[in-house]
Amino acid sequence: MIGPWKKKILSVLLLFGLLSLVGCADHVPVQPAPNTGSVFQFPLSEVQTATRNALTHLGFAITKESPEYFEAVHLKPGETVEKNESELVGVWFQARDKNSTLVLTRTALRPTGIAKQKEWDQAIISRIRQELP
Repeated sequence: MIGPWKKKILSVLLLFGLLSLVGCADHVPVQPAPNTGSVFQFPLSEVQTATRNALTHLGFAITKESPEYFEAVHLKPGETVEKNESELVGVWFQARDKNSTLVLTRTALRPTGIAKQKEWDQAIISRIRQELP
């Protein structure tokens, strides 16, 4: 028979084990609704180039890139992409026509260091605007 204090210890250990698994899970941003995006009156390729430049200027490293999606992590001084606990952003592109592109952004905050993290969505959109001619 397990004593009551052993049950408490096992419960605490189980709780810490579950929390550590949650902390290690990938936190991939989920695409926001289309009505929350910004439309740029430029072709998709120009908006993608401006987005690359904007992310770099804001201190992000792009970790995934496709014609429809960029994923990037915000690097703090001394951090590497592999050992990063900072914000993760997703940027989605939808060509509306040949001269118009919808851009959607979403910041995913990581559970560790959440107090020092911020939402980057508006800063990214503002910087994209600055990067376009």
